[in-house]
Amino acid sequence: MYKTENLFKNTINEIQNLWKTNKNLSKFVSWPQDLKFTNSQNKRIAVTDKLSSWNINDQSSNSKIHKLISNLSQYVRWESGYYEKDVSKSFLNNYGFFELIGPTGHFETTKMALYVNFLDKNTIYPLHNHEAEELYYIVSGEAKFEDEKGEYKILTPTETRFHKSYEPHAITTYKKQILSFVIWKNKFEKVSKIFK
Repeated sequence: MYKTENLFKNTINEIQNLWKTNKNLSKFVSWPQDLKFTNSQNKRIAVTDKLSSWNINDQSSNSKIHKLISNLSQYVRWESGYYEKDVSKSFLNNYGFFELIGPTGHFETTKMALYVNFLDKNTIYPLHNHEAEELYYIVSGEAKFEDEKGEYKILTPTETRFHKSYEPHAITTYKKQILSFVIWKNKFEKVSKIFK
């Protein structure tokens, strides 16, 4: 138990250090000072093992965070966020997230929410939106981020992308999977609407 709690705390400390050095993150929302660790039960889904076995061998600026998140992935409460009637079964096998920081996160706060997102190779996260303002921060891998007009940009590690409240967006991976932080502010409901 102590080892697991230590892993959570080491991970959160590393992310806090990232916040101190990354202006895009710190300008979007201030790091919460009221974080309270809660030892909630873990829940595994299809992507749990995909992330835990994803090793990156480079010495990039995010390699330490990637390794911590990968090690932590067995001990968190994963969610898929959607039902098969809304998305394909293939998508549900290739996508997942967990709330590391937030109102119902492993570290509780009402100031922000930080979700850790994983999207496997060759997967389309369909056009969707939500009420919360959102900032993506790419930890590792890469993906195409696209708006409803079809305008897009390929994002790679350390890059960010902002979405306004209710702004439709889609994500596509090709030869690489992607690990990202999804930060929400002002609204923390987990309801994203898929456009069909």
